[in-house]
Amino acid sequence: MALGALVVVLPALGATVAWHEWSEADSGVPAAPVVVEPGQDAHYGKAQVGPAVADFVDDPLAPSNARVLRVQIDIDPGASGLACAEPMLRELEGAQREWDPDTSSLTTDWDPLRPASCSSDLTEPYTLDVRYVVPRDAVGPFGVDVISSELWPDNVRFVVEP
Repeated sequence: MALGALVVVLPALGATVAWHEWSEADSGVPAAPVVVEPGQDAHYGKAQVGPAVADFVDDPLAPSNARVLRVQIDIDPGASGLACAEPMLRELEGAQREWDPDTSSLTTDWDPLRPASCSSDLTEPYTLDVRYVVPRDAVGPFGVDVISSELWPDNVRFVVEP
């Protein structure tokens, strides 16, 4: 009888441990993004996000071997607001490099209606205005990932091409 119990318990224990390890390993990974093509918008939670546009802008404080990419994303957060981190920029082709926003070393005038991240305090439509310092050889297309911890693991990737 003890041997019979081991035959049942050991495989069940192994399956339980394996499931737990796989579910934990996947918990920090975002779901596949909802890809929003240029000129389009999407629902993200209760918010309407997009479209997104990008262009290279001059900035006297940018390094000589780099360019500044400015990305603007329209956000209509709805009554409950939308909180999100500053979006990450990804190169969709070639080396597939990634860049965080540059919020300190560039010449920018702060505008409360053009923040660099979403705020749940804002319930009226606004525009995210985010700048990235990228190497001169970065040309796009780029993906701009909008991620809200409240909506995790769901996320939105805007495709932009300056």
